[in-house]
Amino acid sequence: MKERWKVIEKLLSDEYDIEVQASYEGWGAGYDPKFLPLTEMWAKGEIEDVPEPVKRPSGIAFYLQEVSNKPEEEAINIIRHEIEYLFSTDLYLWRIGQREFYKFGFTPTSFLVLYAVLESIKTDERLIKSHPDSLQTVKKHYKNIFNNLETYYPHHLFAISLLENWLGEGNYQKDTQKFLQEYLNAKSRDAYDIIMEDLFGRYMSHIEKAQDINYVDLLLEEARGKTRVDAHRGRIMTDLLKKLPEHLQEIIVQNKDKRAVDISEADRKEILKSLKAVPDWMRDYLKQMSYINLIERDVEFIRHFLPKTLEVDIEHRGFLSFIIKGWEEQSSSSSQSGFGRSKREKTEEDRLYEKAYGLGKEDFMVYKRMLSDILPHIDALKRKLVKLMPQEEEGWTGKHFYGRRIDTKSLSVEAPLGRGKIYMRRHIPVRKELAFKLLIDISTSMKREDKIQNAIKALLLFSEVIESLKMSFSIDVFSDRVFRLKAFSEDYKSVKWKIVELFNLLGGGTNLEKALIYSYEDLQTFCLKNHIRGCIVVFSDGEPTRGLKGQELKSLIAQIKARIPIIGIGVGTERNYTDYYFEKSAIRIRSISELPTAFTRIIENQARRLLSFQ
Repeated sequence: MKERWKVIEKLLSDEYDIEVQASYEGWGAGYDPKFLPLTEMWAKGEIEDVPEPVKRPSGIAFYLQEVSNKPEEEAINIIRHEIEYLFSTDLYLWRIGQREFYKFGFTPTSFLVLYAVLESIKTDERLIKSHPDSLQTVKKHYKNIFNNLETYYPHHLFAISLLENWLGEGNYQKDTQKFLQEYLNAKSRDAYDIIMEDLFGRYMSHIEKAQDINYVDLLLEEARGKTRVDAHRGRIMTDLLKKLPEHLQEIIVQNKDKRAVDISEADRKEILKSLKAVPDWMRDYLKQMSYINLIERDVEFIRHFLPKTLEVDIEHRGFLSFIIKGWEEQSSSSSQSGFGRSKREKTEEDRLYEKAYGLGKEDFMVYKRMLSDILPHIDALKRKLVKLMPQEEEGWTGKHFYGRRIDTKSLSVEAPLGRGKIYMRRHIPVRKELAFKLLIDISTSMKREDKIQNAIKALLLFSEVIESLKMSFSIDVFSDRVFRLKAFSEDYKSVKWKIVELFNLLGGGTNLEKALIYSYEDLQTFCLKNHIRGCIVVFSDGEPTRGLKGQELKSLIAQIKARIPIIGIGVGTERNYTDYYFEKSAIRIRSISELPTAFTRIIENQARRLLSFQ
């Protein structure tokens, strides 16, 4: 079986001149790490004209579980479809089209309902021309989609009608055939212009009908008494339903188990007309709820036609974005941590350096250069923290009934009163300690404005000081995954090489939610076990692209803050959302040169506050 997949990998790698790998984890694609920032900007609609190598993936991973039960030729054509999709589509236009539709007051995803179907058709048109035997695979693929697709919204059905005409099924439409012929023979930008010029007017009317149908669907849903997490929404929708005339309320209740399209068109029109008479704030609220509901329905539809190799995320206001990854992330997915030492042969000098510093000679030189930039700040921070955390020195405490020394200060008070608390005892103070968890963002955006260099300097500043004070600390790094760079139990010297290796791991999105939960649980466990307090320090530059965002992420951070203090430190002026998410415990550094001083100040203040409770 393994030999079979190796043959397929070799066949497709030679055919498309990219790496093709089998995976048990799922579909995936990666781009050249050298061009990753440019590729991300292209996919987000920030730049249109980029060289072809920027658009071209370096490799793809195909999902074994999905193709393992298919005949060999069918499995190969399924993988070819996904490769051809990435080669033929222009991710820049996916974003631009969403913006255009949003300007017209439609959901961004309504553009993708049409565009995803057309781009899928274009991909299969190319595939069939180069491999005629793939026709049956393509038809079988779309037949499975039709069987699993449940939709009755007009703009969805319009997109499906285009697909049916291309397959030669359904009602033959001369105008549609002419449009498809022009679209499939045009280049990406020209094809996009054809949509906006020839099809947008017709398609817009279908979207408007879908909006009207959705208003009625929301009222029917309310009549069914659907259980909601958001009770506030339920109350407002109930009030809105009661604002309608009684005979319309009866129609909605009688048809509550039906869909809006199953109600007579005359009744639907009357309901929609009555909605115009409700208060403006209620009507606006209904529009907002409909906007969200339509996005959910659109996403459910377009997932059948999106490239499987690219992960997607729904951003603010319903914009769909592709998550771009470097190919080294895909190829290293079998490694849990992503860290790996160089496999070059070590010299005797390297071994001596590793024994002394935990690093080979070359890595040590890199480490030393970074360390030299922050050396004065290390000494300054160390002096301040030593004052907050005294060493274990013996002392003498007074006012005891017996001891080895007379407390002269207590003698003059205690003797006249006839009390005997005039002795002093030797006392060794309990050392005050903190445990720190440092979280560093290594996503693609950290490549801009030298952010990663300063993040690593912050890491070195903190690590060197805390190590010299013999305090406990752990380091995690994150992008859309979380890696443990140093566990609490590990010796700092043994992980220094991983810090140098961080420059080779840059890339991917930002999943702050996952990183915070992962790090909080580890720190909380360690603190409870050792009866000490802890603090999380997050060094990140921008808004998350994965997991929780906006108010939901702020709520999560507030919940963690109630248990363990969190400090957020942001560098750079570009896309810096640290103030928004971490609020009062955030520091935003506009100039890179401010980093060491600001980092020193916030750690000093946080340590003083925490230690006051011990």
